[in-house]
Amino acid sequence: MPRASFTFLNHACFIVRTDGALLLADPWLEGAVFDNAWALVDPSSSDGALLDILNGAGVPVYIWCSRATPDRLALPFLRRFRAEFRGIATFLYRPGRDMRLGEELRRLRLPVAECPDGAAVGLAGGLRLTALSNGDGDTACLIGAGGRHILSLGERALPTIAACQALLPRISQLAPRIDLLLTSFGQMGWCGNPDSFTVREAAAKAAVERMAAQIERLRPRLVVPVASFARFARADNAWLNGGRLAPRELLETVRLENVRGLVRFMAPGDGIDLLRDTPATMAARHEAALEHWSACWRNRPPPLPRPPAASLGELKAAFSRYREHVAEGLHVLPWLLEATGLVRPLLLHLPDLRQNVELSYRHGLRLRPRESSAHIAMFSGTALRLLTAADGFETAYAGGCFWTLRRSGLSTFGRFFLPQRMGRRGADRRRPLAMGGLLWRALLGRMARQLQAALR
Repeated sequence: MPRASFTFLNHACFIVRTDGALLLADPWLEGAVFDNAWALVDPSSSDGALLDILNGAGVPVYIWCSRATPDRLALPFLRRFRAEFRGIATFLYRPGRDMRLGEELRRLRLPVAECPDGAAVGLAGGLRLTALSNGDGDTACLIGAGGRHILSLGERALPTIAACQALLPRISQLAPRIDLLLTSFGQMGWCGNPDSFTVREAAAKAAVERMAAQIERLRPRLVVPVASFARFARADNAWLNGGRLAPRELLETVRLENVRGLVRFMAPGDGIDLLRDTPATMAARHEAALEHWSACWRNRPPPLPRPPAASLGELKAAFSRYREHVAEGLHVLPWLLEATGLVRPLLLHLPDLRQNVELSYRHGLRLRPRESSAHIAMFSGTALRLLTAADGFETAYAGGCFWTLRRSGLSTFGRFFLPQRMGRRGADRRRPLAMGGLLWRALLGRMARQLQAALR
């Protein structure tokens, strides 16, 4: 019988290998991402070590990218891969709403292949991969190797029992049984202000419930937690680490009491023989991994500094360039969105400058009285990055380096930077259908929020 093995590398990154091929998923193994907002809990892995593995494999290499974010598509690794890899490789992704992933890979002149939603794609060495959209810009995938089936969900797919139940018919058509389930036990992202500890506790509880629901509905033979081994790393977002469960704390929760025997943690570099290993044979490695992660959770390094302060002049010039850039792709659309009320001017508090500024597509950047009620607060260096980087909003939001000052602050923040997000997704005047679809979803979201507010 052909060999089939699984190796956990770090965070969401892993390798599945057969005698004839190797599949690498979501390589982020070193360095901080999102403008130093996230770092790996265990920084011991490296791109160099991974490239040694890939160069020594002697078989075709496939690299699966589940979404276009730096914790899954680490550009330093891609650049080094392009320069140092000496074999045959193909990058795999699911085409969909977010068009950046394929474009970024092609821009780096890397060989790519599309994996359409729900279509089983045969790879070399008996590997098969089926991409499964979850409607949130993320992509789950089902991997077949040596007669075994691995379902990788990351930290976004199937958040509820209903979502699990809805996916079951699709899964059952593709695989008779899930032999290995890869899922997370904590989601990275903004989760309340520094004093919102109860919000983070509720989020941790929801993550446990999500994991339990997935196990109960999908009934896998073995569960390995992944995509939960990053931390908030900067001085202006470190509070978001509060309330997150460490691995041993997760297993002690009452909600997992009936399924904890299926859950096995792995340390970076640990492997599974997919044909022979069971939860019982992995017990010793599981205990060693728990000790490893407990030490990593305890020995957290001091936070990294936030970006250097920016002046009001720098911010005004940056916002002027930002308005010009979005107008290139969207013409007067941002102006019209604000004029019709779909987008509201964003009032931003800059605590290090002790100033409030208003960002408006119609009027530019204007100072506002200090006593005025801002929507959100962030330090000026973060605000400069928000306005100058093509992925500024995504970096700021994922990094969580801000706090809200109004109940509507988060939604106003997200809607204001809708034009930037549209450009990042390729939904501009070159693709009017994609642009119209994204605007329609934004309008429906606003109507749903207004209805919820009216029913309260």
